[in-house]
Amino acid sequence: MDPNLKARFQHVAHHLVAQSYLQNPNKSNGPARSGKMFSLGWRKGYEDDTTLATTGIAEKVSQDRLGYEDLQTHVPTVDTFLAERFQNLSQPLYEEVKEQFLTLNAPGLAPYFEENTDGFTCHLSFTLGNFSNASHTDHDASPYTFVTWLPINEKTGNLIEDKLEVTGGQFVFPRNGFGIDFTGFCGVVECAWKATFYHHLTLPSTSSPLSFHTRLGYSCQLPQKTHNALQRIQNGFYDKPE
Repeated sequence: MDPNLKARFQHVAHHLVAQSYLQNPNKSNGPARSGKMFSLGWRKGYEDDTTLATTGIAEKVSQDRLGYEDLQTHVPTVDTFLAERFQNLSQPLYEEVKEQFLTLNAPGLAPYFEENTDGFTCHLSFTLGNFSNASHTDHDASPYTFVTWLPINEKTGNLIEDKLEVTGGQFVFPRNGFGIDFTGFCGVVECAWKATFYHHLTLPSTSSPLSFHTRLGYSCQLPQKTHNALQRIQNGFYDKPE
């Protein structure tokens, strides 16, 4: 791999691992069986009358407020890189996802609510700790989902370039009879598909004893509730009367 490209993947891995320390794992992911899921970007608030918010646990953020603020300044760099990788994989699918994004006047992943005409997503989910889940289809609004897996040391966020100590974890489309077998492969895997239509799952995986090796998986999609909130913002639903 080109050293510059590898460095950019490394930056994403370090960044997402750092973001995970400021959050609690998502407990509402129904299909999840093991591992941990986190998020970056914007989601609908839990209360009915709230709009959108970024993820962060106040108690954890308060322990290093300056570190948190510095970390967020690097989000646009991650945002730009993800867009480049999706375009490199499939320009037509990227354009369809971006068209939806622009129609909603959506913000990027960064924690300031500003329309981002250079972006394509306002939300990213990422998984650590030998994540696995049951067969399911997503209930998101995205026409396509862009996914990447990186072999990393979960403690440091460093990429693993040789002898990944993880067994299993294949990504399977059970109703279509095929999937992605990571066996013997220690590199970057990218794919995009209509996750709301095709059933998919991640099989269980195990790491060697005392090893921090895992696969970092991250996927870009627009949650349906976030989509609805963006439409309501456009329609003035949350505007307070003067």
